[in-house]
Amino acid sequence: MDTATTTVLAQLERQLHEMVEKLQLLQQANDELNEVLNETKSKFEKKQEDARLWKEKYEALKAVQGMNTENTAAKKRTLHHIDVLINEVDACIAQLKMED
Repeated sequence: MDTATTTVLAQLERQLHEMVEKLQLLQQANDELNEVLNETKSKFEKKQEDARLWKEKYEALKAVQGMNTENTAAKKRTLHHIDVLINEVDACIAQLKMED
């Protein structure tokens, strides 16, 4: 083998090693980013759950305030809301009974 071919092969080997190292670094960076993404998704889901719970508490507070007022329309809305909730609970119970 002549020196030109040997030089080209050595250069290709160095480039290949550099590319493999870069690939490994990119894979590490990708793994780290995926970990950060998963943590962020988890935090986001927790925040959504917290928001849902606060919304339920807010709706319950509005219902209680509607019952304690002299405003007839507010009382009717509150009673309607309670009826809707009772119907939802009844539907859930009926569905659970059908699954048994």
